[in-house]
Order: sequence, then structure tokens, then C-alpha cells
Amino acid sequence: MFDLIIRDATIVSSAGRQVADVAVRDGRIAYVGPRPPRPGREEISAIGKFLVPGVVDTAVQFDIEAPPDLWESESRAAVTGGVTTVVELPGGASPVVDVSTARQRFERASKASWVDFGIWGAARGHNKAALAEAFDQGLITGTLAYLTDDPTRGIAAADLGRWLDVPGVLGVQIQDGVAEDAAAVLEVARSCERPMHMVHLSTAAELDLIDPVRGDLPLTAGVTPHHLFLSEDDDDAVVVSQPPVRPEHDRRTLWTAVKRGRLDCIASDHHPSPFGGDTPGVPGTELLFPLMLSAVKYGRLSLELLVSLCSESPARIFDLPRKGRIVKGADADLVLFSEGEVTRVGVSDLVSSAGWSPYLEREAAPKPDMVFVAGQLVAEGGRVVDGRPTGRHLLSGKPTQAA
Repeated sequence: MFDLIIRDATIVSSAGRQVADVAVRDGRIAYVGPRPPRPGREEISAIGKFLVPGVVDTAVQFDIEAPPDLWESESRAAVTGGVTTVVELPGGASPVVDVSTARQRFERASKASWVDFGIWGAARGHNKAALAEAFDQGLITGTLAYLTDDPTRGIAAADLGRWLDVPGVLGVQIQDGVAEDAAAVLEVARSCERPMHMVHLSTAAELDLIDPVRGDLPLTAGVTPHHLFLSEDDDDAVVVSQPPVRPEHDRRTLWTAVKRGRLDCIASDHHPSPFGGDTPGVPGTELLFPLMLSAVKYGRLSLELLVSLCSESPARIFDLPRKGRIVKGADADLVLFSEGEVTRVGVSDLVSSAGWSPYLEREAAPKPDMVFVAGQLVAEGGRVVDGRPTGRHLLSGKPTQAA
């Protein structure tokens, strides 16, 4: 007997759509097809609804050590919006720079996360060996290099080549310069076969450099919702972020790149920063999927492309074969929703402890009808159901000394 069967759902992938039943056993998808060979302990009718893999948000800041329950509240917000997997940014009061700081963050998240999670380590001038050890111990998923001349915040673009042998994902975020640092990343990419992921592209200048070599180099790139939906020309949408919200020309250029399949993924860069504060950050993970779904409504992208950007591609970039797909053997992280509805974001829709959003009174799709993590119903109609956090670390299947 299966634990759960979702019947007659329209399953969406980047390859197209099919109407089928999905059966779940022990947290994984056990069958996809016309009629499961066995009944389920629970069955849900999904006639007329769409089923997609859970969103994989590869840039969130849930843990800044104040207040101590922040990870629980922010992961709760994320799952109400269809996010089932996150990768935590390495910043905060104690940045993830070695085994000790990685273990502290791992242990806090393990006790409080409603979603599956990984953790970025932060590249600094002399901590490459320490981050490699943290990866070997199953504590971090990859290394994020912030390109800046400030050694307390990251590394210089000229030093990026020294980090090509770190294990796991190697991410790069341009902090200060734009075209100059993007050119440095391209130079390093041309010199090796090491995959690199450029986090949070925000300008037309960066795209002008990267787009001509897309596909020829092992380089992927992502974008945030606030760089797609907001611009510095919006008088009513003043936000402080890093990189900053750009002029309208850059925003439109990014949308063109998304629509034409020239960017790889969407990540929220979620920070639960208070409104009007000096700390850079935009709360956004709980509205990532609803915002992109509203873009489908208005023809900016297809539902198939949305699944690629939000689920399939980030899972592939981070080498997560059990995430981002609705196939036998994959984790049963699932989002069930109705397409075509659009509403205005209200304060009552927000679950994040930030308590505000730059998208208030803007159009977005409603939050999903149902969100499942490992086959368990975790959120329904924009609210977490009764239960407790059960999120797991993405490297939990590997030998680890973290437990």
C-alpha cells in the first residue's frame, strides 16, 4: 500500500505536461502513471489542478542569530509559498567560515527547519582548507565567493582562480564592481572546466558579457525576484539590497533573458530585514513562486519554463538528483495549485517575521493549495498545518560527523 496517492494531476516539467497519478511511499515518489497498482492510505483528487516539484531556493538568509527562533519562522514562511528546499547564505553574526561555525549553523537548522536545507560556506582569504573540511564532514553544500576588495566580506576577483579546487558547488556573487568582476569570472571560467554558478545577476552589463559564451563555458547564472519586479525608478518600492535594485533598463533586460531561457534559475536572496533598516535585505522566499506564477499569467514565461527555473535547474546545479523532478525515486516534494488566479499581496498573506514585503498591494498568484515535503502535507492555503519541523540536510545521505 502507498502512503499517499495524488490522482489525476496535471504534472508539469520543462519537457511538457501529462495527466497522471503520483504515488508516494516512505517520503519518495514510488509511481507516476495512469493508475497505481495498489491503493493509498490517503488519496487526494487533483482534477483540474497542477502539480510541480517543490521550489529549490538556493539563496536565503534564515540564520542571523537574532532572534534564536528565526530559522523556524523563516522556513515556515518559505514552505507556505511552495519552497521545499533551501540553501542558506553564509552571512550573519557568525559567518560560516570554518568547521565550528558550519556546525553551529547545521545544528540550529536541523532542529528547526520546515524545509530540506543546505548551507553555503563563505570564502575568505585563507580558509579554503577549513571549508573543504566542513564539506567533507557533511556540514556545507558549497562555497560562495563574494567578489569584493573588502577582505572581511569576501575575496578579490583576482583571487578567484585559487578556489577552483574546493569541493561542492562554487558560487560567485559580484558585490561592488559589475562588468569588471564579471569579466574576471569569465577569464577564470575559460581557464578551467570547473562549473561555477553566478549568483544574483542584476545588470545588462553582466548579461552582455555572459550571454555570448553561454553554453560554451561551465557557467550558470541566477536572478532574484526583486531584480525582476522592482527597479530604482519605482518611487513606492524603495529597498536596500546587495547587489542593489537597478534602473528600469536593467530590469527589462533581465526579463528578456529569463523569457528567452538565457538565465538558469531564480533565487530569492531572502533576508528577514526590518522595513526601513540599514541592513541590506529583502524578504522574498514565501512570494518567489507566487510572483513567478503571476508572470506566467501575463505571458512573461511559460509554466514549463517556471518549473525549470525554480526547481529543475537549481537541483541540477547543486547536484541534487532527488530534487526538482516528479519521477520514481525522487523525494516527494510537491506543490499542488490552480493556474490562472491572480490576487493582490496583503499583510495577512505574509508569514515571515520581517512583517513586510516590497510586493504589498502588487499582483501575485495565491499561495499553493498544498505543499508536501517528503510526502507529508506541510502547508495548505498559505499556512503551515499542525506538526513539527522535519526538514533534513541535503547531505544527510552522506557520511557525516554532524549528528
